[in-house]
Amino acid sequence: MGLNIEFFSSAKKMKALLWCFISNSNKGLPPGPKALPLIGNLHSLDPQLHTYFASLSQTYGPICRLWLGKKLGIIITSPALAREVLKDKDTIFANRDVPAAGSEFSYGGNNILWSPYGPKWRMLRKVCVRDMLSCSTLDSVYALRQRELRQSINYFYSQKGLPVNVGEQMFLTVLNVITSMLWGGTVKGEERDSLGAEFRHVVTEMSALCSIPNLSDYYPGLARFDFQGVTKKMKVLVKRFDKIFDSMIDQRQKLDRNGVGQESKDFLQVLLKLKDESDAKMPLTMIELKALLMKYYGQDMIIGGTDSTSNTIEFAMAEIMIKPDVLRKLQQELEAVVGKDNIVDESHVKQLPYLYAVMKEVLRIHPTAPVLVPHCPSETCTVGGYTVPKGSCIFINVWAIHRDPSIWKNPTEFRPKRFLDNKWDYSGNDFNYFPFGSGRRICAGIAMAERMFMYSLASLIHSFDWKLPEGETLEVTEKFGIIMKKKMPLVAIPTPRLSNPKLNSNEGLPPGPKSLPLIGNLHSLDPELHTYFASLSQTYGPICRLWFGKKLGIIITSPALAHEVLKDQDTIFANRDVPAAAREISYGCNDILWNSYGPKWRMLRKVCVRDMLSCSTLDSVYALRRRELRQSINYFYSQKGLPVNVGEQMFLTVLNVITSMLWGGTVKGEERASLGSEFRYVVSEMAALCSIPNLSDFYLGLAWFDFQGVTKNMKVLLKRFEKIFDSIIDERKKLDRNSVGQESKDFLQVLLKLKDEADAKMPVTMTEIKALLMDMIVGGTDSTSNAIEFAMAEIMIKPDVLRKLQQELDTVVGKDNIVEESHIKQLPYLYAVIKEILRLHPPAPLLAPHSPSETCTVGGYIVPKGSCVFINVWAIHRDPSIWENPTEFSPERFLDNKHDCSGNDFNYFPFGSGRRMCAGIAMAERMFMYSVASLIHYFDWKLPEGETLDLTEKFGIVLKKKMPLVAIPTPRLSNPILYE
Repeated sequence: MGLNIEFFSSAKKMKALLWCFISNSNKGLPPGPKALPLIGNLHSLDPQLHTYFASLSQTYGPICRLWLGKKLGIIITSPALAREVLKDKDTIFANRDVPAAGSEFSYGGNNILWSPYGPKWRMLRKVCVRDMLSCSTLDSVYALRQRELRQSINYFYSQKGLPVNVGEQMFLTVLNVITSMLWGGTVKGEERDSLGAEFRHVVTEMSALCSIPNLSDYYPGLARFDFQGVTKKMKVLVKRFDKIFDSMIDQRQKLDRNGVGQESKDFLQVLLKLKDESDAKMPLTMIELKALLMKYYGQDMIIGGTDSTSNTIEFAMAEIMIKPDVLRKLQQELEAVVGKDNIVDESHVKQLPYLYAVMKEVLRIHPTAPVLVPHCPSETCTVGGYTVPKGSCIFINVWAIHRDPSIWKNPTEFRPKRFLDNKWDYSGNDFNYFPFGSGRRICAGIAMAERMFMYSLASLIHSFDWKLPEGETLEVTEKFGIIMKKKMPLVAIPTPRLSNPKLNSNEGLPPGPKSLPLIGNLHSLDPELHTYFASLSQTYGPICRLWFGKKLGIIITSPALAHEVLKDQDTIFANRDVPAAAREISYGCNDILWNSYGPKWRMLRKVCVRDMLSCSTLDSVYALRRRELRQSINYFYSQKGLPVNVGEQMFLTVLNVITSMLWGGTVKGEERASLGSEFRYVVSEMAALCSIPNLSDFYLGLAWFDFQGVTKNMKVLLKRFEKIFDSIIDERKKLDRNSVGQESKDFLQVLLKLKDEADAKMPVTMTEIKALLMDMIVGGTDSTSNAIEFAMAEIMIKPDVLRKLQQELDTVVGKDNIVEESHIKQLPYLYAVIKEILRLHPPAPLLAPHSPSETCTVGGYIVPKGSCVFINVWAIHRDPSIWENPTEFSPERFLDNKHDCSGNDFNYFPFGSGRRMCAGIAMAERMFMYSVASLIHYFDWKLPEGETLDLTEKFGIVLKKKMPLVAIPTPRLSNPILYE
């Protein structure tokens, strides 16, 4: 009996000591429920943590504590305290509480989600936000997103009238989108599908592991024992990821080493390029590269990628189906912006304010991460007057704040209209509404999440009506997890609502206006094709179709789709759609403009770029260019004070320059002047013929009849050219045989020398020499002279631009000196002016039409083999979503050297891009800049009395001014000798 009394007495003392210890350990901490020794409050946790935490705040206030085993949890449930943690003390709370599983699959916390705050984390976030998830990078991989979403719409269409698990299908869609953006340009076909299946399996396994409450997280001292095997299992999954990553990285590096696949852009390519270019002081390692990729497939993916986006879409669909009036408003908005005979494109999303309000309301009621990703203070501090020890686990209950009745009216009701005033955004600055967090650790993937959510939801709502299976009821009960899910999956029946079945398929043609039998859309064509095509894109989207008689035309009006055609599928689109007149003028497509892509074309382009238009060759014929331009300046001087047709004179100048470079060292004196006159006439006639809409191009079966006589008339003109060519070629051969005129170098001499030295397997024929000469004359003259005319007109309208140009010229050239080509490199403002002219008035506003060599898809639509594909560069260059004040002539926008004409920037590519990019850029740039610099330096310009200047364009083979520029030159240099 005495022993029992002693035992119970000792037990009471032990209990008192334990409670005393617990009480002391809670001193100064926020209030909270009583904790038991060792297990703390683990015994009382509710699986629905977000609602359990919200109920605790009702009892203990907006900041309270819980003991999770040996780990202290602090729960924040008010905007003011959330601000204190995420803004006022952002640096202290910038670290994460890293779970054992998170540390394992982030390669030891080497990603931006779990990495400790510091220089390395800042570098990784910069890489992620600036390079991987920037607007320009997301734009460049839009085609990959579009392809996957179109396949999903096609799947729903195949299940019309049947119950479908919406969340499950959208999970697969988003995962496919992310894998496509990751390496969709590196891996294709069956290999990509196989990798996608493997990823889906591993992601599901990871998600299950991360959802298991892990003793290693609650008792860090026991972590090394891994009692539940979570770390061990995660290591196995990471090895599977690693194997895939290594395979993909090796494949991309091989492609890059061999110069293959550069056009197929994806995130993997971006990261490998950044790794190679990274700063030695803060390198991007291969481990970090993998961890950033894992960002989309590890816990970041679950929180910020696949699961989060697909679950949010599922919640949205459920809430919309409960509210028929919301569904009706959404569909009305989509019909007004997209149209019922069109499919949703990402470019439409900006014009859908009600859809945007729906998304914001879904993120309010069902935030993706209801208690955010836990923060961890790097030092002991106070929050709300309470002590928060270093190393605590901080939960911000966004879910509860978003449903606080003191902030939100009818907080549990789904009411998108509360967001129509644009009062709220998710930038993290408003602590009443911050679904993606705030401060330094705010979600890095907002831009991608927003695009994917809006694009997906708009497509589902626009393409289908939705109803529940018979006898089923809809509820939106939540299930807490790593991210918020619907407790019961949304199973719904899709009913197609678009009249054209092809719009629900990824195999249909692009949308377009209705066509008539036989004539197609010929009856509705506007002569100003570039503006007409731009207006069509406003109605039908960035890719649309037109029927030109029996020929299908495809019109591209977005940088992303231009990238897809000219880079991603460059080889397929490397051929031209050859009109009958062009076939004739190019000696049966024996030139570089119209020749089919293949060994012969590559040889001709090599001849043109390496031998005819190389910097050294252009330098060697500079004297010929200079002579002709000096004669033009002399002509304008002779007309001082008189009205002069600037465009006409510059056409003659450029033609004389080109013919001089072609054979200026062969033909001299009166004979050269006579030949130049003949050429001017024939070139003008050819240009007129090429501008005539030709039935032979629209109805290929009728080409043989040549009803309009275009081919016949072109043959007559070609014979006149042929006669001139033969005469000049014979004369050059005589000079070469007699070793006369070797010092007088010109292009003809270069070509004849190449013909004699050509490889027997791939010779340069006399026909090809003539075709190349024809390209130079017909392709170079009009385009350059019209660009100069547009430049002079724009400059005259803007006196401040004229003044800046003349000041720059006076500084570099001097008022007692003449302009030389060598000065051009020192004239950055002139270069900006030239770029701006080429933006506003690209010489070929639709480029030369491409034609696919096989049937393929672009933007999710079928583009049949042999179609005529137009890239509307003119419209892209004036897109207000790309350019600020796009119709304004503002050379300053190019002073930062951000854009060039290399064809790698699909916001600005006046000379095209890819294999068929203009071969004459170097010559055009020299001639354009040299001419404009000379005209501006030597003369002031004004309009004749009573005249006004307009810039109306006239569509043709090249873009022209509708009304010729007639202006009066006034010499501005004091020395008359400078004009001789």
